Amino acid sequence: MSFTKQTHTNHNTIEIPMGGLGLTTPEKTLLQTFVGSCIAICLYDPSVKIAAMAHIMLPKNNTNDPNPKPEAKFADVAIKIMLDKMQANGAKLNRLKAKMAGGANIFQNEGKPNVFNIGARNADAIKSLLDEKKIPIVAQDIGATSGRWITFDMNSLEMKIKDRAKGVTII
Repeated sequence: MSFTKQTHTNHNTIEIPMGGLGLTTPEKTLLQTFVGSCIAICLYDPSVKIAAMAHIMLPKNNTNDPNPKPEAKFADVAIKIMLDKMQANGAKLNRLKAKMAGGANIFQNEGKPNVFNIGARNADAIKSLLDEKKIPIVAQDIGATSGRWITFDMNSLEMKIKDRAKGVTII
């Protein structure tokens, strides 16, 4: 299984770049990204069939810039933008659900244990932010030691995770 850029992307797919985010439309119902220590967080409202995915790189915006680029680089900024965009498109906070994957410990052999464990720190930050908003995480695949392809399908509400160790997992 190759983990290079996929060349068979469906015309129905929105590719989410590192630190980016995307929102489904009636024509584009698949959200896809590749993550290592980053987290792919997907929020969705099944009642209005809308979902957003962010490729989160770091837990918190510690800069002086309230609108850092890329827009989903930091968990706190990304979650706010996702919620704003989703609500502007008819989603209701009390109907939202979340699925997330990624957070691999890519740098496990460099330096002291847990110094670089950005994956776990990203996951903890996202869980805390969603808990504050009372958005349940209904499924997750966090950890491991290698990257993985993540695809969320708004029609089936399934998140497909492809990685070298486990193959394909659907949550």
